[in-house]
Amino acid sequence: MRNRRLAVAGVALVAALGLTACGTTTATGGNGTGAAAQQAAGKLDPAADLSAATKKLGEQSMKIDSDMAGAITMSGVADPKAGVAKITMKMDLLGKGTSIETRKVGNDLYMKFDGSMGAALGRGANGKKWMHIDAAKVAEGSNFNLSPDDPAGTKMLLSAITGVERVGDKGFKGTLDLTKSPRFNKNKGLQALGDKATAVPFTAAKDDEGRLVELTLDMSSLGAGAGKIATTYSDFGTPVSVQAPPASEVQEMPSQFSGLVNA
Repeated sequence: MRNRRLAVAGVALVAALGLTACGTTTATGGNGTGAAAQQAAGKLDPAADLSAATKKLGEQSMKIDSDMAGAITMSGVADPKAGVAKITMKMDLLGKGTSIETRKVGNDLYMKFDGSMGAALGRGANGKKWMHIDAAKVAEGSNFNLSPDDPAGTKMLLSAITGVERVGDKGFKGTLDLTKSPRFNKNKGLQALGDKATAVPFTAAKDDEGRLVELTLDMSSLGAGAGKIATTYSDFGTPVSVQAPPASEVQEMPSQFSGLVNA
């Protein structure tokens, strides 16, 4: 039973990382605002409309918040055009005070582990709180990959949608088959859940400007304690400043830890 709970928690963590990353997607397509944009969107099929709403997140800086049944919480800011982001994820399910702070500045990715994860990785043993890795060395399917053409892995997420329909003028609901997503299907915990991972319900909503502002994945069917992963996007256009940590606190990520980033 304990192993199954850990498997569910692991899948939920991967999903949380993948979904919250949607805030840095490169945008394509036309512009439009207000009633005109809504009228144009209404002519699209629901899947195309949801895809367009997700892509619009690449046009401006924003704030991102996510909660997974209170066990994992995430908050941060991102500016996709400037290529910077700062994300802090707290994971008390792995021990009180356990967290990961990630900063991306250009092609540099910095990570700091606190709590039980930090202790396990020997964080701070040499006075270096941060680990650095060249973003180009992060695998394409990694939750930490921010590649120019699909930095958030949104294409991978959309490839897992098995059905979507409208809910009112600005809402959507549907199901995801996580086994079809390259971002999730390599997770052994997911494989252990079998068919339960092939029809995960989700809901989403866009604002008057056609931007995705809410995304909720209902993981309840995967097992006890999974709950819902609710992500919101807000404060569009607010200036975002992300700085690299002081050089005196940074070490290169040891090669034996590369699997952590590329998982």
